[in-house]
Amino acid sequence: MNKLSRLLMGAAAGAAVVFAAPALAGGEAGRLVLRDLGEKFVGYTTAPGDNGSLNVSNAMFVQYMLPANHRHPYPLVMIHGGGGQGTDWLQTPDGRDGWADYFVADGWDVYVVDRPGHGRSQSNPSCREGKVGVANSALISRLATSDSSVWPGGAPTPTNAGVVGWTASSSTAPYCGDALAAQTISALLNETGPAILLAHSAGGGSTFRVPDLNAKNVVGIVAFEAAGSNPVAPGFNNTPPLIATWKTDPVLPQTFAPVDHGGCPMQGDAPSKLVNFAHVPIILVGSEKGLSTPDALKCQVSVWQQAGVDASYVYLPDRGLKGGGHFAMAQLDNAKYAKVFIQLATEIEKNAKK
Repeated sequence: MNKLSRLLMGAAAGAAVVFAAPALAGGEAGRLVLRDLGEKFVGYTTAPGDNGSLNVSNAMFVQYMLPANHRHPYPLVMIHGGGGQGTDWLQTPDGRDGWADYFVADGWDVYVVDRPGHGRSQSNPSCREGKVGVANSALISRLATSDSSVWPGGAPTPTNAGVVGWTASSSTAPYCGDALAAQTISALLNETGPAILLAHSAGGGSTFRVPDLNAKNVVGIVAFEAAGSNPVAPGFNNTPPLIATWKTDPVLPQTFAPVDHGGCPMQGDAPSKLVNFAHVPIILVGSEKGLSTPDALKCQVSVWQQAGVDASYVYLPDRGLKGGGHFAMAQLDNAKYAKVFIQLATEIEKNAKK
């Protein structure tokens, strides 16, 4: 990335690090030449206010980077995990290029979102009793899980500078839930047109809901250790399975509950099909030190396939990427991981064009 572009990117991203990074840090993805760089708010709702005014809430912040060497027909939408924000994709905690840069360098139009209640998106104090999340480095440390050889500054302990820097972006405003976040992502797709979605961690809870709202604009989903990867399993805090809220054929009974198939929660012997996922391929991705084992990935893929979805998985060590964890986009070897995720998005793109 050239110096002017990096200055513009820094102004737009507002990313903070606790490292004393080199003065000219960045540029690892190569020089970026953009035809446009900007941001907008989408998906907000309005309600009558005082004296004829409107109260505006639930806006989602979107930053976009559109390369001059536009090579791919579909844009990529990057959806961050829980307690994070879009800056997770923009820069590593020690100041190197994030995955967004690598996708842009490869010619992708990239849209990076802050889910409502996170980062630069609007807060809604009516949700979660107005409670603000606390940024805690112990939680980030437990999730980082990478080998010390690939995590910035050594082992990802709670006091590691990279962990603390990653945690700095993790304090959230009141969050109104994944269903609302899915609506705002769907609103973005109404503007961008058909797109490929890249989801991480808790961001899957909103991402997997989008096809049921806007199937025509979801080209496919790449899900990196994402919540909701098994739509038949009970959700967070034992909420109903996602599949119970989606359009199925035949319609699932209100009493639906998964059955155990060798330790894998699935539908029974006469499974319903997910109507709005019929043309939405899904690739589930797991890392060696992260939250998804090969057995778990196989189970999750089986559940999607049982429901008529074109689903597959990639276990990153099988692609030669070892020692990585749940925050691979922050690691010292994040460029190698970015290359694989670009390959996966390109696979979805090529199959969609057939």
